[in-house]
Amino acid sequence: MPAMPSRRKDPTPTEVDSDSDVEVNLDFPQKPTKSISEAMKSIDKWKSKRSEVQKGIGKDFTDKLTALTNKINSYYQDEMQRVTSHDKQQLERLIMAFEKRMDCEEKIGKQIDSLREDCAHIAMLMDAVYTGRKEAATQSAKAFKPGTPQK
Repeated sequence: MPAMPSRRKDPTPTEVDSDSDVEVNLDFPQKPTKSISEAMKSIDKWKSKRSEVQKGIGKDFTDKLTALTNKINSYYQDEMQRVTSHDKQQLERLIMAFEKRMDCEEKIGKQIDSLREDCAHIAMLMDAVYTGRKEAATQSAKAFKPGTPQK
C-alpha cells in the first residue's frame, strides 16, 4: 500500500471554526483610503496606457489599410492603363484594316468603272465593225449580179 501524505499540523485561517481562538491577522500596512486612491490612480494609469496602445493599434491598422488600399489602387490603375493601351492598339489596328478595306473597295470600284467603259468602247467598235461589214456585204451583194462574171 502506498504511503499516505502526512497531515498538516496547522490549519489555515479558513479552515478554523469561527468559535476558535485563532485570530486572523488582516492588518494592512497602509490606510484603506490611501490604497483606494492609489488603486484608482493605478487603474487610471493603466486605462490611459491601454487607450494609448489601442490608439497605436488603430493607427497601425489604419496605416496598413491605407498602404494596402493605395497598393490596390495603384495596381488597378496600372492594369487599367495596360488594358486601355491594349484596347487602343487593337482599335488602331482595326481602323487601319478598315481604311485599307475602303481603299481596296474604292480601287475595285474604279477598276470596274474602267472595265465598264472599256466594254462599252469594245461594244461600240464591234458594232462599227459589224455595221461596216454589213454595209460592205450589202454593197458587194448589190454589185454582184447573178449573170455577170466576177473578176
